[in-house]
Amino acid sequence: STTISMLPHSKTRRFAWTIDDGVSSSAVGKYLDIAERGDNHLTLFVTSCYDSWRNHSKQISRLLKAGKIQLGNHTVTHKDLTTVSEAVIKKELYGCHKFLLEEFGYDARPYFRPPYGSTNPAVRSVAAELGYTVQTRWYGSFGDAQSFDEERILQFANKWIANGRIVIDHSNRMKSEHLLNQIQEVVKARGLHSVTLTEAFGK
Repeated sequence: STTISMLPHSKTRRFAWTIDDGVSSSAVGKYLDIAERGDNHLTLFVTSCYDSWRNHSKQISRLLKAGKIQLGNHTVTHKDLTTVSEAVIKKELYGCHKFLLEEFGYDARPYFRPPYGSTNPAVRSVAAELGYTVQTRWYGSFGDAQSFDEERILQFANKWIANGRIVIDHSNRMKSEHLLNQIQEVVKARGLHSVTLTEAFGK
C-alpha cells in the first residue's frame, strides 16, 4: 500500500478538493451542486451510515457518470480504526465498499481515508487485503472539523489551497453561500482547478 498527501507533478496547476463524512444532507447537496455547476471536480470520502448519500443518490450517480466527482471509502461509522480489532476494521471498510457498490454501482478502490487520519500497520494491511491500497491523507485542512468559525475556515482555505496539494474539507454542517463562493474565488485567483484523485493519478 501507499500513502498520499500530494498530487503527482503536472504542468497543469491543480489541487484535490476532498470532502469527508456527510453528516449534513444539505451540505452534501451543496458540494454536489458546486461540482455540477462549475469546473470543480471533487473527491467525496463517504461515511456510509449517513442518509445524505442515499438522499442524493440520483445526483451522485449522474455526476459519477460525468466524471465530475469521485467517491472514496471512509468506513461505515467513522470509528478510529487504530482502536478496534482487525475484524472490525474489515467490517467498517467492507461495509462502506458494499454500500457504494449497491447504491451507485461504484467501486471506490483503491482510495480510502481512515477516520481522523488515524492509521497503523494493521489498518493498512486489512485495507490492502480488500483492495484499498491508497491511503489518502492531506497536505492541509480547512479546519472545519474542529471549529465552524467561517472567518477561520476561509483563513485555512487561503493558507492551504495551492498547486499540487490534497486538502480536506467536511460536509457535516452547512457553510454559507458567501463562504463557499469565497473559497472558489481563492481557487480561481491562484489559477487552479480541482481534480479528482483518479484524474491526477490515473486509473
